Amino acid sequence: MSGQRVIFVKDERELNRALASVVEGVRSLFVVHGRGSYVKCGAGDVVNALCADNRIVLSEFDDFTQNPKQDDVEKGVRALEAAQPDLMIAVGGGSAIDMAKLIRHYSRQDVRLVVLPTTAGTGAESTQFAVCYIDGVKHSISDAGILPDEALLYPPFTYGNGRYLTSCTGFDALAQAIEAYWNIHATDESDEYALKAIGLIYGLLPKGDLSAQDREDLLLGANLAGRAINITRTTVPHALSYTLTSKYGYPHGHAVALTFPFFVRYYIEAGESNYNGADYNRHVVKMKKLSALLGIEASPEDAMREYIARLGLGFDPNRDFDDLVVARGVNLERAGNSPMAVTDDVLMAAVKSIRTITE
Repeated sequence: MSGQRVIFVKDERELNRALASVVEGVRSLFVVHGRGSYVKCGAGDVVNALCADNRIVLSEFDDFTQNPKQDDVEKGVRALEAAQPDLMIAVGGGSAIDMAKLIRHYSRQDVRLVVLPTTAGTGAESTQFAVCYIDGVKHSISDAGILPDEALLYPPFTYGNGRYLTSCTGFDALAQAIEAYWNIHATDESDEYALKAIGLIYGLLPKGDLSAQDREDLLLGANLAGRAINITRTTVPHALSYTLTSKYGYPHGHAVALTFPFFVRYYIEAGESNYNGADYNRHVVKMKKLSALLGIEASPEDAMREYIARLGLGFDPNRDFDDLVVARGVNLERAGNSPMAVTDDVLMAAVKSIRTITE
């Protein structure tokens, strides 16, 4: 990827060698990380040893919510400016990585940012945008300078992720790849990333117990999906997910999954009359290829609904839920990348379909 170096390291020796190279000449390090997960996955021990061995002054920041808010970013900016580090490292899932990206962006400090994801899902380590909640509304901040300088992919940091977390983050990555593929802004490069990601992720998520090789494939697939949407952005399933997360508490990947069966059918069965892209025939060819890759032989909506139910990402009838609130909460910028016209009726039909996904 232009402007970023991505390094895949499989064992502790390779990780230590890569990190030693990263911190060469560094005297002050600012680390943004999650809380319990940072210690649980072993990253805390690695960073502490790295600083001790290299006599680096370590400053840490973890004072932020799971879905970063503007106030959190402002606190982080103040912490970064107080530390005046030579290097920033972000360790964690999408929230921690987005937080680090936003802190650097808004501080306007010329500090190098290296990221180590601990979940296989968001692809945030390789995108030039970050999510921030401002007055309760989810915003995607986009700027070329937000892209981290370097990403280290180390699968063992993801080994302890439970099945639900793996399903949520993994489906987010799968959805990103599929949305990049049917996106009106898709390119040959984004299609290459997206197809590789789908091939790596789709068959793994329903397995439950994942091997070390499976975890490697998921982490690589998530990164490829991130590279794909860095070119295209996402589409309507992501656009509708924001209110499901901010107001009704569904984790991001789970929220994306809830309308995905509807849009798989909507885009695969697209008609030429309301196609938004430049080449309808190319879209038809691509959707046939996607159907084959996903093993869809009959109803695309039924097939994806069953797949999502197997992952444990169904609708929770015990949660408060208002169709109109969700439909009106759509992110119109993301919806604009859709290959098909998205009317109010389409949005409402998609939201109503959520109740059909049961576990």
